Amino acid sequence: MKIRNRSLFYTVGSVAVTAGLLLSLATSPIPSVHATEVAIENYPSLAITKSEVTIQGYLIAPLNSSGTAFDAANKTNLALGASMDTAAADTIPIQLKEPLRSQFNLVDHPELVGKLVRITGTSDTYMKRAGIKPATAIEIVDSSSTNVQPPTSENTTTESSDLVSTPIATVRSGAQGTEYTVSGKIISLVNGWGGNGFYLQGSDGAGIYIYPGAALGYQPGDTVQLTGTLGEYKGELQLTTVSNHKAISEHFNTPITETNIAQLATQAQATLVSLKNLTVGDIQSDSYQNSTFTVTDSEGQTVDVRLDSRTGIKTADLLNHVNKGDKINLTAILSTYNGKIQLKPFDLSHFEVVEKATTETAPGKTETVTVGHIQGASHQSPLVNQSVILKNVVVTYVTSANNFYVQDVTPDGDVKTSDGINIFTDKLKTNVKVGDLVTIAGRVEEYLGKGYTERGETDLTITQIRATEVTVDGTAPVPSPIVLGLDRTIPADIIDNDGLAQFDPEQDALDFWESVEGMVVAVDDAKILGPLKNKEIYVTPATSQLPLNNVGGVNLRPEGNNTNIIPLLLKNGKQIVKSGDYFTGRIAGPVTYSYTNYKVYVDDSTLPTLHEGATKPETTTIIPNDDKLTIASYNIENFSADSKSTSDAKVQRIAKSFVSDLHSPDIIGLIEVQDNNGATNDGTTDASKSAERLIAAIQAAGGPTYTYVDIAPENNKDGGQEGGNIRVGFLYNSKRVSLSDKPIGTATQAVAWENGELNLSLGRIDPTNPAWAAVRKTLAAEFVFKGEKVVVLANHLNSKRGDNGLYGKIQPVSFKSEEKRHILAQIIADFTKAGLAQNPNANIVMLGDFNDYEFTKTIEILETGGMANLVSRHDASDRFSYFYNGNNQSLDNMLVSTNLLDRYAFDMVHVNSAFMEEHGRASDHDPLLVQLDVTKAQEPTQPEPSDKQTDDSGTVNNSDDNGTTSNNKPTNLSTSNQTAVNADDRSAATDKGQTTVTPTANNSQKKILPKTGEETSFVLITIGLVILSACLVKKQKES
Repeated sequence: MKIRNRSLFYTVGSVAVTAGLLLSLATSPIPSVHATEVAIENYPSLAITKSEVTIQGYLIAPLNSSGTAFDAANKTNLALGASMDTAAADTIPIQLKEPLRSQFNLVDHPELVGKLVRITGTSDTYMKRAGIKPATAIEIVDSSSTNVQPPTSENTTTESSDLVSTPIATVRSGAQGTEYTVSGKIISLVNGWGGNGFYLQGSDGAGIYIYPGAALGYQPGDTVQLTGTLGEYKGELQLTTVSNHKAISEHFNTPITETNIAQLATQAQATLVSLKNLTVGDIQSDSYQNSTFTVTDSEGQTVDVRLDSRTGIKTADLLNHVNKGDKINLTAILSTYNGKIQLKPFDLSHFEVVEKATTETAPGKTETVTVGHIQGASHQSPLVNQSVILKNVVVTYVTSANNFYVQDVTPDGDVKTSDGINIFTDKLKTNVKVGDLVTIAGRVEEYLGKGYTERGETDLTITQIRATEVTVDGTAPVPSPIVLGLDRTIPADIIDNDGLAQFDPEQDALDFWESVEGMVVAVDDAKILGPLKNKEIYVTPATSQLPLNNVGGVNLRPEGNNTNIIPLLLKNGKQIVKSGDYFTGRIAGPVTYSYTNYKVYVDDSTLPTLHEGATKPETTTIIPNDDKLTIASYNIENFSADSKSTSDAKVQRIAKSFVSDLHSPDIIGLIEVQDNNGATNDGTTDASKSAERLIAAIQAAGGPTYTYVDIAPENNKDGGQEGGNIRVGFLYNSKRVSLSDKPIGTATQAVAWENGELNLSLGRIDPTNPAWAAVRKTLAAEFVFKGEKVVVLANHLNSKRGDNGLYGKIQPVSFKSEEKRHILAQIIADFTKAGLAQNPNANIVMLGDFNDYEFTKTIEILETGGMANLVSRHDASDRFSYFYNGNNQSLDNMLVSTNLLDRYAFDMVHVNSAFMEEHGRASDHDPLLVQLDVTKAQEPTQPEPSDKQTDDSGTVNNSDDNGTTSNNKPTNLSTSNQTAVNADDRSAATDKGQTTVTPTANNSQKKILPKTGEETSFVLITIGLVILSACLVKKQKES
């Protein structure tokens, strides 16, 4: 599957949930870094923040629609309580959406009742009280908890003298999931980071985090012995599910380690360290006043610091003591978060100020300023953490009860400084309306908005004022919006070209968006580029010069970024839209930022008229032919036999795709097949039932009865959702094609070439190579079609997870995931090269989800193995299989050995990527289809991409001999065998026609299939020779 900084959805199967599953199960569709943990007892009294929070409690029962009583038949919500006897009206209501609804609803999973869980989601009003709406992650904290009161020190303490403690250093190197007994001294606050947790240091000097969930009744400095299960959270080791604990009188020496940033290492993890002479960087806050910043030492080394507000120290308290530029000595717990070292102080005494910074405005001093003054000509406010008064500003947009946008009534006239800003009122209730003229007093902050887990390292911040006072002075007209493409133009092609060294909104799109952050902008007559997802619609203005593809979208380009793509973030987001639809009228709203991208907030009620475009799901232009082999590639997105995770409707839509849209291909390479029970992590790896479910649906849709083959992976060794055992496999029509009569390999057995053929009918390529760790192994199958051997390689390379976002704070952007794909591509290329060295006429087809585009180095490496990518030879306006962040792109590719280059027809069939489920979408990828004439041996030819010619300077040239751009990509079968396609037969893609490549000066030796009239005699002679040859072979066999 693709994955671009986004997570996968999975569901628990219908089998009984085991203790092992409950311990490991954690689903995070949209993980959030540092989601603030709030004690469940305090949650009802807190203000709704619309930000990510985590609370822990017991699953009691579902609630009725009003939340006033339990409803045993309701699957849409959960009631979370501090104990099992919490009344319905006093519980925290948790909204469940798919996939968590299937996974955790208590109707289908009564075994979850009474379990201690940690739930992450959006803090919002639900059932007329403080709730989670919706939940985005649920973690089973204690699988052994039952329908009783939560454990206390009275009912869990075991005074057994038989328990022997294991040194904590030994525990830290032990096997996760193992139960250990440890002894030590509590060296931190208790519950300073939620879950009643604390840090424990043993006599060996090693430390570990204890996450008991329920309060154990201890204080800092207590010495204790306890038993818990070793696990980790975001990379930090911890003991959870504390089953035994007691106070002990043993003395523990727990010195604070004096060190420096360069020497911070894992051996001192979970203990107190002290560092001297550190310079404080920008102090950032979130809606819960957690503080994050970096400190730098005299050697220029830096490390992150996080101060959780649950320690009792909010950002406002910290800023009264420490500010940017101060030089400090710091004491803190040494921790790890997502692979990065992090320091976690928990008391103001941990900050010893050695030297105060000199600032123009001392902290606490208030001055009256304009929005432009606050925003400044940069990505960070020059007044961050300063107290300000803002006058003569008008409310332009209300996000929630405690969040809105304002804009200066009188602009400052500087295009580099925004005149708009976000206002966060926390617990201050204002009831402001659009058009209110207000005066605001508060503190300037750089706020980290919603984003992926690593957003602290990757995302830019939002400048906002944390208001302490809001006064409505009257009303005023809302300033006219900046019309994008008319009043101001987004710089073309370039997001950033100077590593954020200069603030240049006229040249860098990243700086352009920052220069209008918080301001109201508008898009006129917006063209919709793709389906709605996560309440977002990607559009481009009617004035945009970006060329549109066959479905009305925009293709990702190697030569520049599509900076005119504008994400609209809708308040409700219920629209049904697809590529090619469009609005007539103006769309306006303030500019915000989340998930590594700038976006325009839009109130759905203000949207202009929506028009449906001409784009329709397609049917392939390739016509079945008895003498030609058809092979499809289809990523069917986490497909399993579990109907809770793979719906019947999805199965039927995929089956229809194969039968009606692809005309029942002879061979289908399937990507993202899960085992029989999907994400249930019980050791199951077999996927035969998953395949049977799809085969039956294809048959019911009027298709043939396919045969399925794969090699089941080792349990949890191939990446993807734990327990899902995702893999690639093949369906084939045994009436048309057969698997060669050879053994099938095992998960760890490498397939090889022998005498120009595979030594196995089905085998994995170099599966024990360490490069394949946590990745789907490439599967090679040897098929026989009309006596000819055809080797098909199904691929699903590592995802793009870990790549930087284009509009993030890491510039230039780094695509770290490419490194692994390049290694894997070389392994695969070496394999095909070896086969073609033994048999230059070997028929090899390579298909699948490569998680890289047709113009990338990954594909170039694969082509060095004697292969040619058909996607890069395809019509440029039709060259895509996926939609992400406004761009159509080709994560799916199909390559053939070069001897097949003049006997193929190829199609990319757009039935999913441009559409929503309401249009019939079955997966997030489009299928690819190739038709081959493999019955006639031909010499290999040199691949000559028709649109990727490179001049001597290495520049890609997309022009023909006349200097004009050509979109006629060779789809290389004879037109005599290709029935003409009516324009009515293919909506929104009438220019995809099958073209024929003819010999040129550069490929005069290339053979092509016969076409019409003049070559009839050649055809007859060829047929006669074939018949004669067959007769001779038959005669020889009989003798």
